[in-house]
Amino acid sequence: MARKKEFEYEEKLNVAMNLFWEQGYHVTSLSDLENHMKINRSSIYPTYGDKKELLLKCLDKYQQSKLSEYQEFLQDRSNNALEDLVKVLNLSVQQSISDNKVCLAVRMIFEIAVVDKEINHMLVANERKIEKVYLAILQRGIQQKLFKKDLDIETTAAFFSSSSTTLLKNYVLYRDQKQVNSMIALLIQLISR
Repeated sequence: MARKKEFEYEEKLNVAMNLFWEQGYHVTSLSDLENHMKINRSSIYPTYGDKKELLLKCLDKYQQSKLSEYQEFLQDRSNNALEDLVKVLNLSVQQSISDNKVCLAVRMIFEIAVVDKEINHMLVANERKIEKVYLAILQRGIQQKLFKKDLDIETTAAFFSSSSTTLLKNYVLYRDQKQVNSMIALLIQLISR
């Protein structure tokens, strides 16, 4: 009979995710993970893999959660695309305000994706999915005659996806929600009819 794990997989994964999120990948040691997850290495390795594999599992969980939040804006195609676009652009900033920390994916982009191809590919794949959300909203906005009909929507979707990181950076540096709202209004003005 197999021995029952003495800990909750998802609960411990959340602990590791928050530790990577707060401290970063490079600063977080295996000893930190042991102490915070309250399990020893002999349990971490067979369950989650090495430190990088654990990070990949954490990023996957985080990205799936965030992507589902973005995809909620695709549920009702009768919604005003302009309003949905503003909400999506605000989503990452509002999350950082409530969590009082930068998006985990953004943090990992700048900390490790530059040098690690596997993590880079994972983050790029997720970014493409977010771009598809923007693309769908832009297509809907053109159909609703809210956005310019000659808009290069693929480039604009990629631009908006990247802009959410810029908005977040701006908020982290200046802590000025009004300025972020003005920047979102400017982005919307650039594509509106």
